Amino acid sequence: MKRTLFALLACALAALLASCASEPMERLAAGAFESSVASSTTEPEGAYLVPVAHLASPLEDVSVRELSGSYSPLVPAGLSGGVSELLGVERVRSSGSAEEVVRRVSRDPEAVGLVPWQAVDGRVKALSVEGVAPLSPDAGSLEGYPLVLGEADAPERERLRRVVIGGDVVLDRGLPYAVYNLGGGRSFPLDGGYAAVTERWSVPSEFSEYGYIHEFSAERVGGAGAVREYLHGADLTLANLESPVLRDAVWHAEGTVFHGDLDLLPVLTDGGIDGVALANNHILDAGAPGLAETLGHLERAGIEHTGAGEDLAAARKPMVFDLGGVKVGVLNYQNVPDYEWAWATGTTPGTAPLRADLVRRDVKQLKEQVDVVIVMPHWGNEYLATPELDQVGLAREIVAAGADLVVGGHAHWAKGMEVRQGAPVFYGLGNFLFDQTWSEETSTGIFAEVTLYDGRVVQARPVPYLVLDYAQPNFLLGTDRDRALAGVFSASVGPEFEAYTASGE
Repeated sequence: MKRTLFALLACALAALLASCASEPMERLAAGAFESSVASSTTEPEGAYLVPVAHLASPLEDVSVRELSGSYSPLVPAGLSGGVSELLGVERVRSSGSAEEVVRRVSRDPEAVGLVPWQAVDGRVKALSVEGVAPLSPDAGSLEGYPLVLGEADAPERERLRRVVIGGDVVLDRGLPYAVYNLGGGRSFPLDGGYAAVTERWSVPSEFSEYGYIHEFSAERVGGAGAVREYLHGADLTLANLESPVLRDAVWHAEGTVFHGDLDLLPVLTDGGIDGVALANNHILDAGAPGLAETLGHLERAGIEHTGAGEDLAAARKPMVFDLGGVKVGVLNYQNVPDYEWAWATGTTPGTAPLRADLVRRDVKQLKEQVDVVIVMPHWGNEYLATPELDQVGLAREIVAAGADLVVGGHAHWAKGMEVRQGAPVFYGLGNFLFDQTWSEETSTGIFAEVTLYDGRVVQARPVPYLVLDYAQPNFLLGTDRDRALAGVFSASVGPEFEAYTASGE
């Protein structure tokens, strides 16, 4: 197929060279799959087009005028004639099929493509056009959308779903201190809006793969309650609960033993948290009785859970959610170094073990029952942004088994990501409601925001925030947001990020 396509394009290129001797040579030599095609190219009956960019691109919205000019999008060869006419230009850059355009854009941080919306997936970022975002569940009416060729079906908004996953939550130490001692009240943790870093400076630290961290000062810049509103706006909201929840909890001002206060469990329900992952290295901080009590409190609060239980079978039991006809299953496992003792067995309580054979079996079985499988491993070492080799290998095995999304935890840093066979992998989200505000790195977390269309992942992006006053995430904007995202993308792996990391951005 590729040879036939190449031959056809080569013939077209030869004819173009003969008839257009003045064409700039750099346009004609742009690659074996790329050509300048006149508007007479045969086109399909119709297409509803969406501009796409690299995941690390700063672009969010484009205008038709920009697409006609400076951005010069790459389009599928079969649509080039119609797109030329639509944009009012003589010629457009084309490259094989829509899949080929998506592949090329996913690997080029500077590229912009224009493809039918059905071709968009988690490898690229879908851009809005003059404020209209066809693949956003809440972007308003699509009436008057300008990038439509002929008669074409638009994405149906009622079939789009948004999933948001947050990182580590600890209902001990700094969170109760902010709520009670500082007088913030139980609404304080999710009252966050937007924040800006006012100053940062580096200091040597052993809690960093780079040998240093950044201490910082920051201020809130408005929008109180935006984080709560964002979480409630998702169709499904998940997090990693890294403390047992106890009626008679003992508050710890410091240390690494956590007892979550039952009176603070409403912080999760206030945030619209639908389910929590429990397979981590702190859920047994109050022993087996504390785990049993935690499970009871969660069930009474209407919060689903997975990853820990009275025995191995209970720990492996997935959460399953019905999002208006789209079934989503969630699995959770733990393999923090030296915490194998916390694994559940056939007769003892604990966490689900992060073992490749076990996970593969569970994923394949769950995939037969649901449309989307999410796996949340709690793994690796702390204070690392770069995914560890065994994490990468295991994530790829999980995806090969059928997982549609992998979201890791434990590092207390926002880690790099990957897109494997179309499945997004977030290797670590960092802290969500946890008090490690002693560095910018441990204070900066990301939400994994994923958009589904029926049972398919069509978008995945990290949404950065900064935790202030021990317990309150606030969204980052402007250069602070760009800096946080650059930290994620520069630590990311896979062919989609090779050009980005090589550029040193």
